[in-house]
Amino acid sequence: MSHKQIGFAIVGYGLAAKLHAQALTQLDEAKLIAIVGRNTKKASELAENFGVEALSLDEALRREDIQAFIVATPTGSHLEVVKEIAPRGKHLLVEKPLESNLQRTDELIRTCEEAGVILGAVFQHRYDDASLMLKEYKERGLLGRTVMGSAYVKWYRTQEYYDTRPWRGRVETSGGGALATQASHSIDLLLWFLGEPEKACGFMNTLAHTRIEVEDVAVASIQFKDGALGSIEASTATYPGFPERLEFHFERGSAIIEGGKIIYLNTLSEEIPVIERGQGGLSGASDPAGVDIQPFVRMLQDFVNALREGKNPPLDGREGRKAVELIEAARISALESRVVELPL
Repeated sequence: MSHKQIGFAIVGYGLAAKLHAQALTQLDEAKLIAIVGRNTKKASELAENFGVEALSLDEALRREDIQAFIVATPTGSHLEVVKEIAPRGKHLLVEKPLESNLQRTDELIRTCEEAGVILGAVFQHRYDDASLMLKEYKERGLLGRTVMGSAYVKWYRTQEYYDTRPWRGRVETSGGGALATQASHSIDLLLWFLGEPEKACGFMNTLAHTRIEVEDVAVASIQFKDGALGSIEASTATYPGFPERLEFHFERGSAIIEGGKIIYLNTLSEEIPVIERGQGGLSGASDPAGVDIQPFVRMLQDFVNALREGKNPPLDGREGRKAVELIEAARISALESRVVELPL
């Protein structure tokens, strides 16, 4: 791609759209051109904040200075948006989860592949300092194989959180509750470190919220193909909300990540410093806006680099699919009271 700056349009005007817009302002090789949304008032408000235009999707698709779109609409609408954009030859970065179920996710990926456009998935926590550091240690062989991993996403959301955005409370439009909407980032990190899952067992319930069909409490256990074991606890009913926490146990040591920062690290390797009382990072435990912008910047830079080189980014559609598959397996297990074998 020969453009000096790659022009972006963001479809959506909620918190995720705002975070992507903020991140784009920190990239020299990318430029935010427009905000796209059906609610012209909200789209215009966000566009004005960043000094860009508010356009309809059709208007944005006709613009030659827009080469890529970030889709930050409700989960269950991603496929329809992608179907409008991909055939026009525009590249796509789609928020997590890619879609509300595996079938729609596969159709989304296929749509981009058939159109010959690059598809990226949003899982910015792979770009946290802690994730990058541990991944480097693991790839250098300093930690040995991963034997166990646990994810705890015990957050709190009020009833108003669901009432003001009814799509969040429906499986068809959100893809699920605490597992899909809140814990999908941590699930992605479990998969990144532990590899390919073989079996999953899940339990879900709705205990502290009304008028929603998605779960506000969930637990899942996973067996991976190499024998490693994983677990997930997720909730939006755990007042006052606690920072998300990941625990990884390797053959040669253990690490604990909280809010994207390593708070504990102890290994048998003399090359790795010991951390016993590290400070946790920003978290969306009780405030969805409580996130660090730098992982977004790093993720978007990788995506921009991929566009320039004409290749898939490290976090492409196939990578983004993995979390959707595991979430769906856990949901099937909970609904049918059985262990689910993967791949689905």
